Amino acid sequence: MDITELKKLVEAGEHETFEYKESTGQRVDACETLCAFLNGDGGMVVFGVTRKGKLTGQLVSDETRRNLLEVFDKFEPAADIETEWVRVDETHQAIVCRVTRGNVRPYVYDGRPYKRVQSSTTVMTQEEYNRMLSERGGFISDWELQSNPHATMDDINADEVLRTAKMAVSVGRLDASVDITDPKVILKKFRLMDHDRPMNGAMVLFGKDLTYYPQCYLKAAKFAGTTKEVFDDVGIHECGNFFELFDKAMAFCFKHLKLRGEVKGKYREEMLEVPADALRESVINAMAHRLYTSVGGSVSIAIYDDRVEISNPGNFPPELPLEKIREDHGSFPRNPRIADVLFRRKTIEAWGRGINLIYSACVREGKPLPTITCDGHSVKTVYKRQQVSQNCAKLIQRDEENSQKGGGFSQSGKELVQNGEKMDEDEEKQVQTGEELILTEEEMIQRTTKVIQTIEAVLPTLRKDARANAERVLLEIALNPYVKISEMSIKTAIPQPTIKNALGLLRNVGILYRIGGDYGGHWMISWKDGRSDNG
Repeated sequence: MDITELKKLVEAGEHETFEYKESTGQRVDACETLCAFLNGDGGMVVFGVTRKGKLTGQLVSDETRRNLLEVFDKFEPAADIETEWVRVDETHQAIVCRVTRGNVRPYVYDGRPYKRVQSSTTVMTQEEYNRMLSERGGFISDWELQSNPHATMDDINADEVLRTAKMAVSVGRLDASVDITDPKVILKKFRLMDHDRPMNGAMVLFGKDLTYYPQCYLKAAKFAGTTKEVFDDVGIHECGNFFELFDKAMAFCFKHLKLRGEVKGKYREEMLEVPADALRESVINAMAHRLYTSVGGSVSIAIYDDRVEISNPGNFPPELPLEKIREDHGSFPRNPRIADVLFRRKTIEAWGRGINLIYSACVREGKPLPTITCDGHSVKTVYKRQQVSQNCAKLIQRDEENSQKGGGFSQSGKELVQNGEKMDEDEEKQVQTGEELILTEEEMIQRTTKVIQTIEAVLPTLRKDARANAERVLLEIALNPYVKISEMSIKTAIPQPTIKNALGLLRNVGILYRIGGDYGGHWMISWKDGRSDNG
């Protein structure tokens, strides 16, 4: 737009789709009007026009631009605001902000929906908002079906796509006739391609260059005490695809939450203070069902001395009010294509069961049920932690440091971590050295049976060859949670890539968890009966 066109618009005066402001000092009022335009037939706001309708422009600095971007981030869903800078004279510019009719109405600005009545902007009634919401399809978002003009197949992690296809075939959730060697073919099968361009859903799940996706961030922090005043560890503020962020989220929880160990006969079994399976479902729910049009929000994990909070942008579907989430209910995924891929990969077992799985995991381990709240803008799940004294905390830290140095646990620390029960000599040797347990024939049969039952319970449709590999890998870990992939390959004669695929599948379905890093860490198994074991 040039200065001549702009002068003609201003001279015509304000009307239903045109409004002007004296300066960006009125940017909040302007955004409310832009929100009304998005909910109507579109419109334009111009900064740099006096109340009397004189086009004067304003001084524009980098701060001016930053201030505009900051207020533009408060639209929900995210709004595409076309902005032009029109020079009025040598030092002043007019700022023209234009929007078209929104395709995911209703829009809200800073939590409130607006509408246009002739040349005035006003807040929508609840009835108007609900009506418009139902017209756009209610809870379901079509953001995952849109494509970013900057995204190409080069921005997709092909290995993760192929891994997902192999897992889906293994568990019978993808036709074995599908070509699982071509990432583009697989994404088309998953209905995540817009011609030759990956859709937003594909980028969320498999992206490797997510520069244009601020939604794909995870924030995680450990706080000292019960408030956010002091950080113990600002562990994660990273961008990544779904599976990368999920692994980082779980690793962060395992890093900062205590393990409670008990000796059951020959075996030492471990359980996280907050049930690992419940945490897993909460993180998956937060990431799978978050409102991805909210570019300013992210999935976040906050660990305090007394609780763990997991939150995400979004709300509950109108068909499922918060007070009914513990009742049997249908499935209402906000992002159906993303959820479908997670179902095929068996990251989620079945749509609509996430909340029940969380509660079941807590009941199995005798832990308090989490509290789940929603303020209309975000969903928060809160787990209670067992508080320990400073002396106990120091003791646990000292024992962890000694263990990392090869010195093992102190007697008092061992008793604390194991809730007063001691390990036998074989178990203590395994914790300190990572050596494999030597079992009797009867004990080996018992452990093998436990492995088979666990695989059968969680992966009943697994193909025969994949089942055999998963069972052998899980048995090796059950005998030695510190075993390396190279060692497993030598002992089982299974190629390392195949072992990695089996580990990925076992981790993906919540049977296997990694405690610590690749070096010095170990595995923890979540058995069929819901208890956990580190070998």
